[in-house]
Amino acid sequence: QSRIVKRFDHGQARWVQDAGIASERQALRAKTIGAVLSSVTTIVVWAIATLMVISELGYDIAPVLASAGIAGVALSFGAQSLVKDYLSGIFMVAEDQLGIGDSVDLGEAIGTVENVGLRVTQVRDVKGTLWHVRNGEILRVGNQSQGWARCVLD
Repeated sequence: QSRIVKRFDHGQARWVQDAGIASERQALRAKTIGAVLSSVTTIVVWAIATLMVISELGYDIAPVLASAGIAGVALSFGAQSLVKDYLSGIFMVAEDQLGIGDSVDLGEAIGTVENVGLRVTQVRDVKGTLWHVRNGEILRVGNQSQGWARCVLD
């Protein structure tokens, strides 16, 4: 299935037919975002359910909510790398830097992306090793699955 997209050649815009690579890419991105949203939704639902259970048991949750802000500040100083991992993961997914099924080069880990989470990206190399790369440690992403590719034969 193809679609019409706007391309720029030498500063001039022109409408061309896309060969369907973009729709395949969108499907992979939707799968990646779905996995991330699923984990975020699970955390939020469990947190709200826990607070509702505590409230139903007759405990006042206002001090818990007030202390959560103070604990959040203290935790942010102690868990800066964790926060960095999560923020990097959010931006990687939002900017579509990589997705499930992409062939990537993340520096030490080169292979196919099997899972993208907010904190960790899992890449399987050609030898079968599954690499767990923290998103905050990824300084560059070489994605061979986006756009076009080249093959050199001797």
